[in-house]
Amino acid sequence: MAMVKLNVLHWHIVDDPSFPYTSISFPDLANKGAFDSAHRYSQADIQRVIAFAEEHGVVVMPEFDTPGHVLSWGKALSNFLTYCPGKGTFGGDYGPIDPSSEHSYQILEKLFSEIVRVFPSEMIHLGGDEVPFNCWKANPDLVAWMKQKGIVGFANLENYYENRLLDIIHGLNHSYVVWEEIFTNKLEIRPDTIVHVWKGSWENTMAKVVKGGYRTILSSPWYLNYITFSRDWKKYYEVEPLNITATNEEKKLVIGGEACMWGEYVDDSNILSRTFPRTSAVAERLWSHEKQRDEPDMEFRLDKHRCGMNARGIPAETVILRSYCPYEFRGYDDLHI
Repeated sequence: MAMVKLNVLHWHIVDDPSFPYTSISFPDLANKGAFDSAHRYSQADIQRVIAFAEEHGVVVMPEFDTPGHVLSWGKALSNFLTYCPGKGTFGGDYGPIDPSSEHSYQILEKLFSEIVRVFPSEMIHLGGDEVPFNCWKANPDLVAWMKQKGIVGFANLENYYENRLLDIIHGLNHSYVVWEEIFTNKLEIRPDTIVHVWKGSWENTMAKVVKGGYRTILSSPWYLNYITFSRDWKKYYEVEPLNITATNEEKKLVIGGEACMWGEYVDDSNILSRTFPRTSAVAERLWSHEKQRDEPDMEFRLDKHRCGMNARGIPAETVILRSYCPYEFRGYDDLHI
């Protein structure tokens, strides 16, 4: 990342399948929610990542995505997830966090209080995407509670949850990022919200976000986990993040972009080769003037850059047909960063 001047590592550290973060306050989240004892991040592991990143000018921004994407949390926390037989995550019996339970917010306050102490980043990513309303709808106790509270519709229920969560984060005096659904579902968000745009028709969404006065980050066109044949780096390089219908002042609210490598089909055996040098093309675009569009020159430089990465022990994949690099990847023991 430092080689191409990328300066924020967005660490989506937990999700439905696994909770590998070893919490000080809730150690059973990892003890019961991680795949196994070998696939956890200890507090010492996390501090090594943070320190190593800091040495290279990179800030680590953690993401603890809620109220969806939390199935792994329920293995350790009773009465925390919404019970909805057959309507839950992966067709199971449990779905998002139960937003009617004060117990849920007590847990969240204690956990996020810990997180902001562990991670020195000024920002934390709160997620908020892909909340399965069908599970909430299938829980009669939750529906009755909504009626008692005068909450009409599940978008408004999500709004209730998010406002309670933001109260917690503001109480911790911390900045935050949320996925775009928090904005597009018309939730009542605060002026300091940073909206992370990741879905299709991103030009329209970003234009609406900045016209609403909110800062934004773009990742929609830079999902590296979508693999295509040949020189797919070009499609990442050709994107212009400021190609939106907005004034120059509004465009200043576009504070950055992000290349995403999701983990469904990657592990330690292929994550670096799939990430680099394709991410380098994203970095070039984000740090370059919009008129910088010389693809042949970029391809030449990217090939040399890739070979330089190989020389330092990074298994960056080839980008040019019949390319030659005298340095071969010989294992992570040869990594020199």
